[in-house]
Amino acid sequence: MIHSSLPIHLLKVAASAALFFFLQTSHAKPYAFITNQGADSLSVIDTADNRVIKTLKMGSKPSGVAVSGDGRVILVTNPASKDVTIVDGERLEVSGRVAVGEGPLGVAVAPDGKRCYVADWYQHTVSVIDLPARKVVATIPVGKSPSGLAVSHDGKRVYVANRDSNSISLIDARKLKVVATGKVGTHPFGIALDEKKGRLYAANVISNDISVVDATTLKPITKVKVGERPYAIALASGGRRVLVTNQYDDSVSVIDGKTLKVIDTLDVGEYPEGIAVHPDGRRVYVANWFSNSVSVLDVEHLKPMATIPTGDGSRAFGQFIAP
Repeated sequence: MIHSSLPIHLLKVAASAALFFFLQTSHAKPYAFITNQGADSLSVIDTADNRVIKTLKMGSKPSGVAVSGDGRVILVTNPASKDVTIVDGERLEVSGRVAVGEGPLGVAVAPDGKRCYVADWYQHTVSVIDLPARKVVATIPVGKSPSGLAVSHDGKRVYVANRDSNSISLIDARKLKVVATGKVGTHPFGIALDEKKGRLYAANVISNDISVVDATTLKPITKVKVGERPYAIALASGGRRVLVTNQYDDSVSVIDGKTLKVIDTLDVGEYPEGIAVHPDGRRVYVANWFSNSVSVLDVEHLKPMATIPTGDGSRAFGQFIAP
């Protein structure tokens, strides 16, 4: 607060400084948080100017990442050290770690920021972490080799892709148990939930397609052929565009959310994996594992915008930008 007894010229200086600080901080978010598996690190990208502003040390072989809705909490899974790193999204510092199972991979945060869900690749379970208490409070058996996760906006439903079971499990977040299971393509990995259309999308790595299923019943709606080895999915423009990373094709398939047909394929870096949409609805960020970089795409005009050098083995599997 600026004190009214200050001389007018100092008031103007203080007000200008406050405005400058506000403008600077307002453009500093949201950040993109990119896990670098080979470097055991997390790159923090300022999306205002598309550059890495900080690199944080993680656990061993970080892969999965999730950002809370307000951007204050970032969760990173470390499969080799069998834990989850908690990062303070305001200070951009590691604030803690929680031991989780034998192979934590996919991770998602509940909308209220009080819980996170972690898929354990080896134990075939989803662990529930109480974030304020920083401890595992439940372990839910699911299918084999669970990977991608998605949580509904009301926090009542949690979806998980079971890669080696070729299925999707639906978890009741209040009862903490599986209430439905639906078959999809071969080796589903990344998933995305479109609640407006009542759909769930699953990227099937081996069958090279996307399964579209009913989000309530998990019954199949259709399949969409994409590139080779589809890995992760993001929804842009309110679900009008469905974006899929194709690992072996070094590309992103763009699917029309209405017709469910591929309308374009965009080149990115080598072996793209994680993908997330900026809140502006226009920019899409893609982590390129073998190129050690992040590609930025313009989803409205369907063209590349920038390439950002990151760390060794950028994977960023999950929601790595605050939604």
